[in-house]
This record gives sequence, C-alpha cells and structure tokens, in this order.
Amino acid sequence: MASWRPFSREPDALRAALLDYLRNRAAQVFLDGSASARPLGRATVVMSDGSNLAIDLTVTPERAAAFAKRAALYFGISGQAANRDSGYEVGGQIVLDRETLAFLSLDITVNAVTPAGRAFNR
Repeated sequence: MASWRPFSREPDALRAALLDYLRNRAAQVFLDGSASARPLGRATVVMSDGSNLAIDLTVTPERAAAFAKRAALYFGISGQAANRDSGYEVGGQIVLDRETLAFLSLDITVNAVTPAGRAFNR
C-alpha cells in the first residue's frame, strides 16, 4: 500500500512557490463541484529567494479512480508562471482522497519557455 512520503530534498524556490499556490487555491475548485476547467486566479507571490513570481494556473477535473486503494478524484493542472529571469509553462496533476479531500498526490512539471535573461528588457 502506498503511503505519504516527505520530500527527499527541499524543492527549489520556483517549485515551492507553485506548490504553495496550488495548496492554497485549489480547494475552491474541489468545493465547486463543476466538471469544467476552473482558473485559480492570477497572483504574484514572493518566492523563498525573495524574488517575485507571477502565476496563472487552471485546474480541470479529469476522472474519478482508485489511488492506492482509496477512492480518488484526479485533476489536471495547466498554466503559466513568470519571474524576471524567465517564463514557465506549468503542468501537472492533483489527486485527492474522495472522502476527506486530502491531497494524495500533487505533482507539477515546470518548463522554461523563454531563455534566462531575455524575458524582460533591462
């Protein structure tokens, strides 16, 4: 049986900011109950390294299925983020326990879409 495991290493500042944003805002989608894509809203957050990160993500319900013998709900994540260094395409998946709405899995992928140093005129 799968069980919760802590991070094996500290996430970088970008990934940590995105995970915090999702943990704080995703509940509005789970409580809504609609079956359509739901924007989480634009936000500018301060990352742990002190720099700002603009985030605009959308969560889309995908399916209900088992996850480690638990009834679960699967949601897709898509959107963008940007800081002074680069723009990023963000994707991923949220898996929630259907009974408790606790996170069973929160996985994101982050791909730079603009080369570092070229995102803004300095």
